Amino acid sequence: MNGRPGLCRGTPTAMNPPRVLISLLLLAATALAAPAAFQSVQSLPDNPMPIYPVGLRFDGITRGRAVLAVSIDADGHVKDMLPLAYTNERFARTSMDALRDWRFSPARLDGVAVPVQLELTFDYTLEGAVISSNMNDHYLFDRFEYAGDNALSYQPTAAGRADHPPVRVSGAAPGYAVNAEQEGIHGRVTVRFYIDEKGEVRLPSVTTSANPYLMEQAMTAVRSWKFEPVTKRGQPVLVVAQQEFNFGGGKR
Repeated sequence: MNGRPGLCRGTPTAMNPPRVLISLLLLAATALAAPAAFQSVQSLPDNPMPIYPVGLRFDGITRGRAVLAVSIDADGHVKDMLPLAYTNERFARTSMDALRDWRFSPARLDGVAVPVQLELTFDYTLEGAVISSNMNDHYLFDRFEYAGDNALSYQPTAAGRADHPPVRVSGAAPGYAVNAEQEGIHGRVTVRFYIDEKGEVRLPSVTTSANPYLMEQAMTAVRSWKFEPVTKRGQPVLVVAQQEFNFGGGKR
């Protein structure tokens, strides 16, 4: 990975999702003076529930699952979403159709509304859909042992199973103002993101708490990146990646 010496080290690492599902996207320009109080995002009670796809009933499919990564802005609107895994593509499409009309009570940091990213799991049966998001665990793609009509037909490629590591073809390293280091603003920031089948960066989020200025610079850079499509057995696949940035040469 190209970048300024001491600022961006290594290449993006394909990975299984980390344990924290909800990551703050803090874009403020001042440092947090004290540990922040965080209030989780909440789905509003009148959000429409997804309806079991009629066509799957006729196909004899009686259950299924879809997992979506969802970005929610500071106003509680769904800003972006990305299917991560599903047993049948129609479960993913039905879940996305429902989410487009959802509203949320925004997450708050010290009382201020902030954007967040989370992963939602939709479990479907003929009786209805159950939706869950567990902040204390993460979505482990290698733990599913379903068979038959509940076997996953789509999921991100596990770490180390792609044909090659992600290769960045455009986009720069983060900016870092000279006076920021002079003022003692330094540290490490880890950004987690998806690379879709076209090589586009999707739904980046900060997974480590750091100075907001550093997080803003890291996020701005990653959003501009473009990769060669990552393949598995020659076919483009969705992967989860992370990049650590070291601002100020790692000085504490």
